[in-house]
Amino acid sequence: MSWQAHLREGIQALAPLALYDYRSGGPGLARLDCNELALPLEAPELAELAGELAKVSLHRYPEVSGLSLRQALAQRWQVEPDEILLGNGSVETIAVLMTAFGGGRPGAPAKVLYPEPSFPYYEVIARAHGVVPVAVPLEASFALDPSAFEEAIDRERPAVALFASPNNPTGNRFDPAVLERLARRMDAVFVVDEAYADFAGATMLSRVRVTPGLFVMRSLSKIGLAGLRLGALVGPRDAIAELDKVRLPWNVNAVSLALGVAALAHPERLAARVRLLIALRRELEAALRRIPGLVVYPSEANFILVRVPGDAGEVFRRLLEKGVLVKNVSRPGLLERCLRITVGTGAENERCARALEEAVTTSSAASRHCLPPEGP
Repeated sequence: MSWQAHLREGIQALAPLALYDYRSGGPGLARLDCNELALPLEAPELAELAGELAKVSLHRYPEVSGLSLRQALAQRWQVEPDEILLGNGSVETIAVLMTAFGGGRPGAPAKVLYPEPSFPYYEVIARAHGVVPVAVPLEASFALDPSAFEEAIDRERPAVALFASPNNPTGNRFDPAVLERLARRMDAVFVVDEAYADFAGATMLSRVRVTPGLFVMRSLSKIGLAGLRLGALVGPRDAIAELDKVRLPWNVNAVSLALGVAALAHPERLAARVRLLIALRRELEAALRRIPGLVVYPSEANFILVRVPGDAGEVFRRLLEKGVLVKNVSRPGLLERCLRITVGTGAENERCARALEEAVTTSSAASRHCLPPEGP
């Protein structure tokens, strides 16, 4: 019997992980596709981190619970260390949730609820764990329709819900009062994914202790430490203790633990980069709004969603020809003709805006040229 016969149902239907090979774009490529922080660490901070790296005992396993990093994060978020579960990025934290809560019952597989569109790995990780994904469409404005989600909760009885706020790729934050109401109605595991919350200046962390079933997921990737792959889940300490039983041991390596603690020791540096990024986002948004025919959606994240007047694939290719790589998220439905643009440095943003205006103008002209003549 072949190995395919034993593969979990639904995995073969998933698309392979295929990210852009940055080497093919040349040294001048503006990488505005992955929602990283475009602002590199400065020399003094790099020197300090190098000193911390020299202290790491690479021949030893790290402390298995990542206590030092949990303590640093607890201080940053005003929670307790035993209310934090560490992950190798948010995606591993989601996988731990699926492992722990995705068992379901005989004849009734577990379900995970999330808005659509949102982070695509909610579906991927759910299917990889045999959990049934339940996607509920957002409104045309990308806002939540509370009644639609209430109906889905009552009908599907999901074990887990995942709500990115601010949402990816739309950039908008959901009403926390609505999220809390949905969490109480669901009475299960309700996770608010706040990977981009630093750029919104708002969080639901303070509601975790007063809202049954509410968890908040955070990340250090978006504030300049993407290479360390550090994510965390904040929740009730008894639930975190159970989740910790299925977390793989030493899932966060010694280097990431040490450098994460060192970076968190200087919150003023992190805050300064976030403030600068927000200023750059406003400048980029203003520049994009000056491009005729381009729809620019408000964002509280470190990226901006736009809808182009022509073919999104063609605009994407023209941008790439100019050395600007963005994310083509266009697909039928709410994201039709949409591109997601990570906020870059000032120079990268100017280059992107110029290239996008030229690409949109050229694409629109080509579309008009291809239209049949009016009249009989």
